[in-house]
Amino acid sequence: MQIPEKLKLRLEKLGLDESIYDQRTRKCILSKKPLDLEQVPWYGHAYFINDTFEKKDEFIFDPVSLVPCIALESEKQDRILDMCAAPGTKTFILSFLTDNEAHIVANDINKYRVKRLKSIVNKYGLSVEVLNKSGRMLEGAFDKILLDAPCSGEGMVNKKKKLFEHWSEKNVKLLAKKQKKLILHAFDMLEKGGTLVYSTCTFGPEENEAVIDALLSKHKDAKLAEINVKIIHAVGLTEWNGEKYDPSLSQCLRIYPQHNKTGGFFVAKIWKM
Repeated sequence: MQIPEKLKLRLEKLGLDESIYDQRTRKCILSKKPLDLEQVPWYGHAYFINDTFEKKDEFIFDPVSLVPCIALESEKQDRILDMCAAPGTKTFILSFLTDNEAHIVANDINKYRVKRLKSIVNKYGLSVEVLNKSGRMLEGAFDKILLDAPCSGEGMVNKKKKLFEHWSEKNVKLLAKKQKKLILHAFDMLEKGGTLVYSTCTFGPEENEAVIDALLSKHKDAKLAEINVKIIHAVGLTEWNGEKYDPSLSQCLRIYPQHNKTGGFFVAKIWKM
């Protein structure tokens, strides 16, 4: 299926080539015990699987999904919100990172996707409270919040047919409006001194840097923080289409498919001062 011409032009402006959609991403599993597999460079308890790997009950996922979860730096005593959690990959990772001892609330607005989320929670015995609400209707106070926002999915190289069928600049703009509302509400629920990680699997600055810039403009107690994850990446943009963003946005990560043979991702880490 052919890439939409406007998407192709946007990729070129970002220094990307449409050939990224021809690749397949690597997959990994998590294990606290050493395995005779290649270790994922940015997390010691993650291992790449190969063609001969025989799946049993292991949870298999794209290792780029580890990045926002590691960036959150969750601890066992934290109250954690996975705001747009379904189908559950990052909920699973957050539980693993905290030895299934943290208080994790996993929410999603889509009832069908929540079924998938619940099945993962039940299958792996995760100590997680599952909610089925609009993210903007959530209440409470949290030490750590992961907002892996609904997005246009330009970085989902394994699902290019689905992406190309639904992608449009109009949809990008609509999603950006939703993302800004979600991140503002997430920040309102964040405890002082807490951490909010915002991530997407898309490339467009409208859904990434512009969303973070809107938060920084509205909340002077929001500050971008460095992300200490050893993964190959490009830096966040500070300008796009003539619009200038806060200079601190260079601390965000832009992870492109060719960097690590993963899907594409954007990650920003924010402290509430």
